[in-house]
Amino acid sequence: MHFINTSDLAQPDWRFLEPVSSHPDISWSFHYGRARNVLERIVPRPSIGRWRAALTAALEARKRPDAILVSHLPRMAAATSLMRRRLSPATRHIAFAFNFTDLPQGADRARLTSAFRDIDEFVVFSNFEISLYSDYFGIPAERIRFLPWAMDPPVPGSTNPVMGQGGYISSIGGEGRDYALLARAMRALPDTRLVIVARPRSIAGIDFPPNVTIFTNLPAPVTWRIAADSLGMVIPLKSDRTACGHITMVGAQLLGLPLVMTRAQSNLDYVKDGTTARMVTAGDTDDMLAALKFLQQDRDAAQKIGAEARRRAKTQNALSTWLRYFEDDKVWHGAGMT
Repeated sequence: MHFINTSDLAQPDWRFLEPVSSHPDISWSFHYGRARNVLERIVPRPSIGRWRAALTAALEARKRPDAILVSHLPRMAAATSLMRRRLSPATRHIAFAFNFTDLPQGADRARLTSAFRDIDEFVVFSNFEISLYSDYFGIPAERIRFLPWAMDPPVPGSTNPVMGQGGYISSIGGEGRDYALLARAMRALPDTRLVIVARPRSIAGIDFPPNVTIFTNLPAPVTWRIAADSLGMVIPLKSDRTACGHITMVGAQLLGLPLVMTRAQSNLDYVKDGTTARMVTAGDTDDMLAALKFLQQDRDAAQKIGAEARRRAKTQNALSTWLRYFEDDKVWHGAGMT
C-alpha cells in the first residue's frame, strides 16, 4: 500500500510516520503546500501552494492503483478531495487530523461541505468532534474515526530565557486560547510568575499584569524547555466546545508536567480531573485562581498528577497507535469505508 500525503503546514523534511514505519508492504510519498516561489508567497488567497500539492498528489494517485490519499487538516482535505474528484476518483481518501479551531461560516461552510462529501474517512482527535462535524457538515458519523493524538515526547532545548528568575507556571499554544482569563487570574496573584509562549494574534489586545512574561513564535526546543522547567502548565481554552490544545496537552503529559486545563469536551478522552489534570470551568476566574494556587502550593499532589499523566500518555498517545491504523487491512481494502 502506498500512502500519498498532502499537507500545507509541514516543512519539506516532514515525513509523517515513514521514519517509524517498518511494514514491508507500506510506502510513503509527500506533497507540500508551503509557498515555494514568489507567486505562491505574494498571493495568500487562494493558497496556490495548497492547490499545487493537491494537484500533484492526485496525478500521482492516478498512476498508482495501490494508492490511498492522506490529507492533513481540513482545508488541504478539501483541495485534495476536489482534485481527486477530477483526476483519480477511484483512489480512496483519508482526511487525517480533521480539526477546526473555529468552524467556517456562510459560503465558506457551503464550499467545504461540498468538497468533503466524497472523502472516505475522517480522522479526528476527540470523540466529541465526531458528532460536531457530522452535524455541521452533514458527514455520516460512521465515516469519522477517533484516534488519540500521538507523538514522541518533546525534546526540550538547552536554552531557557527565563531561568534564574525563580519558579514560574507556563502556558503555551496559539489556537483557541483564553489568555484574557489568565491575565485576570494573574492580576490577583502578584507574587506568582507566569510565562506564556503564544502566537501574536492569540494575545493581541490583552492587558497582562507585570508578573506575566510573554514570548511569541519561539522555536519548539526553547518553548518546550520553558515548559519543562516550569511548576506546571496551564491550557485555558475559550469554551467547553473548543477542540484545540491536543499537541500541547499530550506534550506536557509526556514530560510529566502537572497540568491545568479547561474542562472542554474535546479533551475528556485524555484527562481525568484530579487524576491526570486539574480541570477548570471555561471563563471562570475563581476556578482558574484556585488551580494556579494548587500548582504553586500543593507540589506533592501536583507532581503526582503529572507522573500519572505521563505513565498513561506513554502508552495511549504513542505513535504506534497511528501505525496500527495505517497497517489495518480495513484501511487498505476499504472495508467499512464508504
